[in-house]
Amino acid sequence: MIVPDQQARRLHLRGFISLLTALSFLIMTISGIILFITPQGRVAYWLDWTFWGISKSQWGDMHITTSLLFALAGLWHTWLNWRALVSYFQDKVKKTVALKAELAAAAVITIFCTVGGIYKTPPLSYVLELNDWVKDSWVKSPDDEPAISHAELLPLNNFLKKMDIELDMALAELKKQGIKVSGPDQKLLDISRNNGKSPAAIYKLLKHLEGKTSAQTPAAPVVSAAQQPSPASPAIAAGAKQTTTAQLWTSEQVQQQFEGKGVGRKTLAAICLEYHLDQAATIKKLAARKISVTPEDTLKKIAEERGELPIEILKVIFVGEKRLP
Repeated sequence: MIVPDQQARRLHLRGFISLLTALSFLIMTISGIILFITPQGRVAYWLDWTFWGISKSQWGDMHITTSLLFALAGLWHTWLNWRALVSYFQDKVKKTVALKAELAAAAVITIFCTVGGIYKTPPLSYVLELNDWVKDSWVKSPDDEPAISHAELLPLNNFLKKMDIELDMALAELKKQGIKVSGPDQKLLDISRNNGKSPAAIYKLLKHLEGKTSAQTPAAPVVSAAQQPSPASPAIAAGAKQTTTAQLWTSEQVQQQFEGKGVGRKTLAAICLEYHLDQAATIKKLAARKISVTPEDTLKKIAEERGELPIEILKVIFVGEKRLP
């Protein structure tokens, strides 16, 4: 026999679990919606993106912990209400399973959403495409894309080397702009946050220094016409050959130029237009590698259909093509 105090405690436990399940579901849903609209990771970290003062990685952590809480509370709630749940599926008069149609419909919808999410079948693919569009819409200009992959995590001196900027000139410019730096080994992300800016904003202050040196570069000596080799000279032929080679894209150059830059969202037509490539010849080149495309296909879509990364498609497109200065 259950005494009143024990019955009250049991009712309170049920109420507590129900509220815990509902509240964890609410926070999990909110964090899921926020993660749906956040920028791509590389862009979020480069811009130091936040929403309500919470970064993308923090929203992700919140979603994981509240999802775990919801799962545990849901299991507990199911255990407390197991008899009531089982009674839904029992026809005590006919002693058979009830709600067969409802159970089948729920199972089909669940399986469809699960499998559809994996294979991107319509109409679920439209939701996923909307998600990509929303995430990409945060990029308003080329400066919003990271200069290199995870540039914000690099120490300042390493970042400057990759961007061909002299350390002394960069430190002088940052000091001039009122940016405090503890040393060349300080990470770009730490520098930006300590100064209330994003890594992209710090890079924008230094971008004009790329390729410049503090020492004056001596002028190249002028060679008179009499001193120049004749057209038939082997030196001329070798030099011309080297120049031609230098103008062609290599696999390493494609990797260095495009990796981590978010070009996967661009269409083939946009790539050809931006880099002055013959669109018809490019499509034919891809077709020779058994890659069927249309001008409006994005690199990401082309790569996903082949189970590859966009950078590999870019290598097929660019390697061997003339590289304009």
